[in-house]
Formats: sequence, structure tokens, C-alpha cells
Amino acid sequence: MVFWERLDIGQKTGLLAAAGVFVAAQITLSLTLTSKAYLDEESRALHAEALLNAVASRTAGLVASDDMLTATSELNKLLASKVVGGAAISNVDGEFLVVVGSLANDPQLYHAPLRIGPDIAGRLTVQLETVTSNSSLRLTVSALSLVLAMFSYAGAVSISRSQSRRLRAVLGRIAHSGQVDDRLDVLAQIETAIDDLPLDLMTTSDEEVIDETSLDSMAVTTISLDHLGRYINTVDEITLANYVGTYEKLANAVAQLLGGDFQAARPESLTLFFEGTKRGMTPDARAVIASRLLQHLLAGAERSQRRKFACGIGVGRSDMGRGERGSVYATLYNQTVIDETLTIAQRAGSSVKLAPSILKSDQVESLFDVIETADGDTQLGAPTAELLPELDKQSKLLQRRLFPDVGEQSDLPF
Repeated sequence: MVFWERLDIGQKTGLLAAAGVFVAAQITLSLTLTSKAYLDEESRALHAEALLNAVASRTAGLVASDDMLTATSELNKLLASKVVGGAAISNVDGEFLVVVGSLANDPQLYHAPLRIGPDIAGRLTVQLETVTSNSSLRLTVSALSLVLAMFSYAGAVSISRSQSRRLRAVLGRIAHSGQVDDRLDVLAQIETAIDDLPLDLMTTSDEEVIDETSLDSMAVTTISLDHLGRYINTVDEITLANYVGTYEKLANAVAQLLGGDFQAARPESLTLFFEGTKRGMTPDARAVIASRLLQHLLAGAERSQRRKFACGIGVGRSDMGRGERGSVYATLYNQTVIDETLTIAQRAGSSVKLAPSILKSDQVESLFDVIETADGDTQLGAPTAELLPELDKQSKLLQRRLFPDVGEQSDLPF
């Protein structure tokens, strides 16, 4: 077991594939030899019957006339064949009268009565030898199965190592630097690296069902599509649909990453909603992080599609979440925070502005600098030194997935 544990996944797969090929070949060989032995036995029986019938008719009269010399001559003619090892004539009491060759192997002996009219004068016995040997066939097939097993091992190892290289490349992109160990199982390291990520990379599920009696606070991030009006009258409908679809793709990616939801709640804007705690992150923290990730993705969209995607972003907070989808009261209550974030987003230019409601949360200042602007608004500043490496990593991961043609961007918006 110690030897097995030291092997990598490619070697383990190769050994299992080689063993499977060799065992399958040996089973097939055994079945083939068994079938061949049965067919050989049937063939020898038919050949013996033909020989016995031909010789018995000639030797029956010789035995009756006690002409053993001629009978011996007849039996010697049988020995000229390679398949006949011996022959004998015995009387009705079973005593041998004439024996030529060797009669040593009982399973290979075949008998026929010597008849003179209705009477039995004795018995004719012949022994048929096995002409072909199974040992050479067994050695040949075993050698071929070993060769096939070696090819199977080499092929499985090559394919497994190719997949392992791809997995290690993925691991290198999501794991912290210096945490990749080539001696450990790569899948286990990928699972560990995903668990260590502060932002959720997997599709979140609705684990928490919030009803009207247990509504928690909610954070909102709104994108003002400032340049949409300029494109409405200048491009065709297909181009316009693709342009808006890019915004939708960005919002979907960030919402999925941070366990949120988005919808087009107001004209020329998209709103992301964050409720409940996901991976230890409050809605307020996820909302401000989402605004920074959106800034980076909008810059990547401009480089990829050569169109203007700069947008103002507003972040706010509501004391009540949306609750169940059918809750009219929760929907009406949250119209205020949606309008609030849209208003500050429309005057944010290309920056992120914070509504007074979100400033009540201590989560914002623990993750980002907060800047008071000359117009009396509050703007989101640079991330803290602790958050910056992870925010940078997640931004680049999203950019590679959504806009792989852009490549790495050194001038991230933070």
C-alpha cells in the first residue's frame, strides 16, 4: 500500500489499465483453449470412428481365422499416420491378441467391436495423439497481452498526465502563491484552494428562504447605463441588443460570484441585490465589492468591444429585504433604496458613490477608504491592503472568463 500511495494519479490509472488488459487477455485465452480442447476432442472422436470402422471390417475375419500375422500388418498400416499412436486387437475376454505402438493414455483410446455376422469376435482399439500443442499458443497470446498492457499503461499515463497538467494550471490560477505542492493530489489541492477563496466561485443555491416575518437588511448596487441613450439612435437593433447583453453578462457574473441577484428595475439601469450572509460576508460588504468588480469588468468590456461602457455606480442599503417574490409590501418598501442608488449613480460619472444608508454600516470603512467629495457626496476609495490581493485575483479571474481576448490588465481600477 505504501508503494501505491507514492504513485501519482497517472501511474495508478496506467497500472489499472494495464492490469485490466492483461487479465482480459488471459480470460479470453482460457476460454479459447477450453473451446479448442472440446473441438479437438470431437474431431479425434470422429477420426477414430472412421479409422475403426474401416479397419474393423478387414480384421474381423482375420481374427476369426486366427491369422494374426495379417492382422498385425493391418494394424501397422495405421501407425503410418502421425495421429495414431498405437493399436490393438483383443478377444471377447479383453485379453490383447495383437498390440502395435503404444497404448498408454486411456482418455485417448477409442474402441470398436469386431463382428462376424451377429457375433462379436473381439475388440479393436486405437490411440490418437494430440498433434498440436497449446503451450506455444499460450506463450504467444501471453506475450501479446503483455505488449498490449504496456501500450495501455503508456497511453493511460500520457492522458492522465496531460489532464494533470491542465488541473495544475487551474490550481495555479486560484491558489495562493507558494501553496502548490506537486507531490500532493491536485484535485484535493483545488478543493482546498476553492474553500479558501473569500469570494464564492460556485453557483449559489437558495439555502435561506426569507418570508415576510423574518426579513433582514439588504444591500443594493445600481449601475447607471449613461451611454445607452447615445447608442439608441446611432446603431441598429442587433448591435444595441448585443451592447445591452454585455451589461447583462457582467451583472450576471458578479451576482453569481457574490451570491446575489440582479434585475432591470429602472430604465437605463441594472440593480444587483444582496441578501443574507454568504461565505461569512454580509450584504453590505458584497455590495461594495461588487461595485469594484463591475468597474474592472466595464474597463475590460471597453477594450474587448471597442465601445464605451463607463458607468456610474451607486451603493445603498435597506432595512428590509425583498422577502418572498410575492410580497408586495417588501417590493414597495424597497423602491426607495433603488431610486436612491440610481440617483447617486447618475451623477457618479465613472466612480462609485455611496448612499447615506450604506454609510451606517461599519463594513464599508473596514474594506475601503471613504472619500468626501466637493459636491457633498461620498465616494468609494481604494481597498485596504488586506483586501487588495484577493480583489485583484477575483477581478482577473472574471476578466479571463468574460473577456479572454483582452489579456491581463495591469491598470486595474483600484
